[in-house]
Amino acid sequence: MLTEMTTDPARRPGHSDVLVGLQYGDEGKAKIIDLIAPDYDVVARFNGGANAGHTIDTPAGRVVLQQVPSAVFHPGCELYIGSGCVLNLVKLRDELALLRTVGVDLADRLRISDRCAVVQPVHFLLDQRTGAAIGTTGNGIGPCYADRAARTRDGVRCNLQLRDLLEDPEGTAALMLAAVERELKEEADAGERLAAERERIAAMRESAEALRPMVTTDRTHLARRVADGARVLFEGAQSLMLDVVQGDQPYVTSSHTLPGHAYVGGDLPPRYHRHTIGVAKAVVSRVGHGPFPSELGAERSAAYFAEACRTGRGRTEEQAEHDPQQLLGSADPLDVGTALRMLTGEYGSGTGRPRRIGLLDLEQLREQVTLHGVDVVYLNKTDCLAHYRDSHYGGVPVQLAAAAPGEPGSERIEVLPVFDAEQVRAAVAGLPGLDGVPASMLAFKEYVEQRIGAPVIGLGLGPERDCTAEFARPGTLPAGLPAALPAARQAGG
Repeated sequence: MLTEMTTDPARRPGHSDVLVGLQYGDEGKAKIIDLIAPDYDVVARFNGGANAGHTIDTPAGRVVLQQVPSAVFHPGCELYIGSGCVLNLVKLRDELALLRTVGVDLADRLRISDRCAVVQPVHFLLDQRTGAAIGTTGNGIGPCYADRAARTRDGVRCNLQLRDLLEDPEGTAALMLAAVERELKEEADAGERLAAERERIAAMRESAEALRPMVTTDRTHLARRVADGARVLFEGAQSLMLDVVQGDQPYVTSSHTLPGHAYVGGDLPPRYHRHTIGVAKAVVSRVGHGPFPSELGAERSAAYFAEACRTGRGRTEEQAEHDPQQLLGSADPLDVGTALRMLTGEYGSGTGRPRRIGLLDLEQLREQVTLHGVDVVYLNKTDCLAHYRDSHYGGVPVQLAAAAPGEPGSERIEVLPVFDAEQVRAAVAGLPGLDGVPASMLAFKEYVEQRIGAPVIGLGLGPERDCTAEFARPGTLPAGLPAALPAARQAGG
């Protein structure tokens, strides 16, 4: 027999939003999370591990987070690491210690699912041997996710969770050591390396014990909080174009990055979903190998990146050898990409690697918006488009279609007016909504909206929290698709 559900406003359920990067990563997701975090009670991670590098610029300085959700500077927000994540326990303990040095103690705010898989020493060994071919960060993330799927190897458990290390530290450590021994048995220096791995395992055990007060065994924690009215923001660690299924194999991350997976890896029923928030950036970049349709310099740029990774070449070497303003005026797209990387600081926040640079690809964004039901978009680094004034383009180039296979140079590019840099900076002088935003920037915003089929509700004009021209907040929009979106999608298609 059906019973009437309560309509008591005091017990009205909350909701959840999912924030994801729409490109290849480094879109400034952490900046937007830091901006909108006051609208939420919980900020949660649902995928990835220490292969993330989320940067937040604060008055106290710059902080790069790898595993902790990006709302660390908002004391009213609970932080949650869901079961879909994989943990480097030593790095997580060190990350929490680093935050304490800038006055942020998460002892009472961070919860960690006990079902997170643990990155083991053997995973680092495997990643070092095979990861370079696809440009991994070397943090053992892929092998850890592979073992999570395999469950056992040669009849022995290989997927070890945080709860295993806390409930049976001796037995779990023995399984980790045995896995390393099997991997190193043919190595000439196996004895010396095993001694180092024993120390690593001991450090993992110590880290797990230090984290014990933050670990929860309650798999219904988020569901109960939201049922009682809490608002949750899920933070994607990696971006949509790197999803293990939807991205271009093998040049992808090893986890699911899609909005729908937030409710699997984040431990919350999807019934509470409200909005999907996308973050992109106007100067597009990619770290790692793989297809990049709008890349400036195409194959030559990819080869330059590969060589830089091999030799350790990065920001310091480029700044010593090149004048970015001179490169910017070149007719060679590779030179323009190098100049933009130098002028906009496009180097890996966690690795320091140079990032490959490309044009803003509106066709690619439209596809991601449509495929994943993105409701609203924040577009970061729009201030950096002012650099195109000094380029041979003479305006802001945007890509509307990629080159046809076998036909380099056949891509569709449209050049838009450049914003005045000083006007752009003035646009964020505490002025709300459209006030103070240059007409050329508003025209650009509307053009992008029509092309991608989603409202652009914020334009990033610098790395700091207050350097964003906001036109709306996700919380001010109606649940579901905004009313103006279908027409925009039709025009953009």
